[in-house]
Amino acid sequence: MWAQYDHLEPHSHGGPTVPENIVVACAPCNYSRMGYTLEEALLEDPRSRQFHRSSWDGLERMLSTTAA
Repeated sequence: MWAQYDHLEPHSHGGPTVPENIVVACAPCNYSRMGYTLEEALLEDPRSRQFHRSSWDGLERMLSTTAA
C-alpha cells in the first residue's frame, strides 16, 4: 500500500486544499471514502486523536547501512 493525501472535508464538497484539511491516508482508505464526509462514512476525525509517538523510524536506519 502507498500513502496519499486525503481531504478531511472532501474536495467534491468544497473542501479546500490547505494543511488543516489534509491528512495522510493509505490508498485503499482514501479511495473507499471517495466523496463521502467523515460523518457519512461513520469515521472519527483523525485530528481528534491524541498524538502517539512511536519508536519506528520509517526505516531510515537502513539508509545509513546502505549508503556508501
